[in-house]
Amino acid sequence: MNSHSLSSQIAAKDSFSFQKITKKEGAFIKGLNPLEIIKSCEMVNVLETASFDFPNFPEAKKSFQVIYFELSEEFQAIKGLFNGLISFGHKSTVILDFEKELSRYSLKFYLSDEEVVNNYLNKIFSFVSDEIRFKRILKKSIENQKAFAKEEQLLRMELFS
Repeated sequence: MNSHSLSSQIAAKDSFSFQKITKKEGAFIKGLNPLEIIKSCEMVNVLETASFDFPNFPEAKKSFQVIYFELSEEFQAIKGLFNGLISFGHKSTVILDFEKELSRYSLKFYLSDEEVVNNYLNKIFSFVSDEIRFKRILKKSIENQKAFAKEEQLLRMELFS
């Protein structure tokens, strides 16, 4: 391997500065309950939680959980995407709604269905994370193309002047 090809390989690695953001982040941790999943996600802030039992029907042994949360300040731009995802529908055991009047989300489910809720939340947060990652890469790629076009124009001007 000659020094010219080695230096061109190093230059090529340096010219693609967006490589740092193309590495995919890890998947969400399994074994957490829905509240822990929501708290661990940097996209949202938990506002309030509530649990309800049905004392009139103790034989049902059902506990109902509600988690209220909002999108964090830096993720307000994805509100449309997030609302679109939750409006597609969900399992009958999970209810995730946007309360427009209060500008918050409510997640409602029975504690016995935690695994279904965990899978649902992981899918939504994973999809949103992938979309954000894609937009970052696309933005950086467009910036690189614009910078390359400007450099090319300057070289042409120098060459033909």
